[in-house]
Amino acid sequence: MIGLLITGHGHFATGLGSSLKLITGNTEHIEYVDFEEDHSTEILADNLNKALDNLKDCDGVLVLSDLAGGSPFKTAVECKYARPDQAIEVIAGSNLPMLIEGSMSMSIYDSPLDMAEALIPTGKDYIIRFEMTEHEDDTEEDGI
Repeated sequence: MIGLLITGHGHFATGLGSSLKLITGNTEHIEYVDFEEDHSTEILADNLNKALDNLKDCDGVLVLSDLAGGSPFKTAVECKYARPDQAIEVIAGSNLPMLIEGSMSMSIYDSPLDMAEALIPTGKDYIIRFEMTEHEDDTEEDGI
């Protein structure tokens, strides 16, 4: 089973966690680390390391962060390289559909890399723009 660690600026992580719990109820093997305004990157690193310790019994950990290049992303990458014995992958640009799919498929993966590669297309596929289309009423058509 792959553990999930969600991190981001402000209450990104716990906000996604609240939404995930409402939609799926799943909270096992998932950790949330917010990077709040009064936190230093040292506090962030400490919190990420505690979360990674909590997931050490998993086959690996997939870290979902908000922005590539932001402090949560960069610090998670630093934590990854400081833990060569723990399989960790870090991706950025995470969204709720990725988290929902990830939480529902944690047990089918034994590699965080495989899970990351499966979730990235999901995140992209759920980015859409609403577009109004004309609907022509075809009164000659039978059916429902």
